[in-house]
Amino acid sequence: MKSAAMKDLVREVIVAPLDRSFLAFSHDYPYSYTGWHYHPEYELHLIQRSSGSFFVGTYAGRFEPGNLVLMGPNMPHMWVSDNSFSEREDRLFIHDRDMALQFSGTFAERCLRDFADATSLGALFEQSHAGIEFSASVSAELAAPLRRLAVAEGPEKLALFFTVFATLAADEGRRLLCPGLPADLGTRSARLNSVLQYIAENYNNPKLTCGLIAEREGMPLSTFSRFFEKNLSCSCLEYINRLRIYKACQLLMETQIPITSICYDIGYDVLSTFNRNFARFIGVSPSDFRHRRLKWRIEPGFPLSAAVVGKADEPQKPRYFTRNAG
Repeated sequence: MKSAAMKDLVREVIVAPLDRSFLAFSHDYPYSYTGWHYHPEYELHLIQRSSGSFFVGTYAGRFEPGNLVLMGPNMPHMWVSDNSFSEREDRLFIHDRDMALQFSGTFAERCLRDFADATSLGALFEQSHAGIEFSASVSAELAAPLRRLAVAEGPEKLALFFTVFATLAADEGRRLLCPGLPADLGTRSARLNSVLQYIAENYNNPKLTCGLIAEREGMPLSTFSRFFEKNLSCSCLEYINRLRIYKACQLLMETQIPITSICYDIGYDVLSTFNRNFARFIGVSPSDFRHRRLKWRIEPGFPLSAAVVGKADEPQKPRYFTRNAG
């Protein structure tokens, strides 16, 4: 049975008609969808306040104010702020922490089709399936335009959208967070999105297997495995394990749910398997992660596996426990 505080990977339902326009807004932390969630829309996400840990697809790392990330459809994501940044004593609360810009694949396609000068954005939209983190200079440049987008109307709103994305496309300092990219935007992309959505909705089911997903897609397991790894540069099993472990990170940071309960809640039925995978992807055991994470010294841009445990007044270089979590 799931713990009372346990929440599944949630699909965010965006009610605006995003096939015709886009939605720009800011929100506090926590928010209805600040946990491990996904949605079929693209999202540009800016952190305005606090530092902490963020998770996008198969990547886990640290963030600070100015963290700016573009994500493609159905890419699970969350930002978890350190408790020390809370503006209230009785509960965790950070005012106006996030700025988000969301738009549908239909809107992106219409931009590319109807505006000849926007064709250069196609590569950016395609790269977003791997998650893109932008440079600090571009983030600082776009902070004010993104805030104006939240209140702009008419032609100014559309002009700001294209200004933002032209600046993003020109950012030579941007980096991909996850190793895989869809090979094209045709049938393969639609099938991949279907697979990722199904995994997102069922990752915490202990009966979920790659064979089950392959059968659902009408593909032999060997063919499905090659398809998945070609598109995401990791196996189907590794992807499922990462979703589970990153959800565990959220629960370890935000709750006091017993580790054994977290293990079962996220889809593992053997505690030793959970502990082994947690150490593989994060670099330490779940108990160490919960008790020592506030002492970790990790520069933004490093994965969580670059964690260093030490006293705050002892400068240390990152020590890599495992391979890059991205």
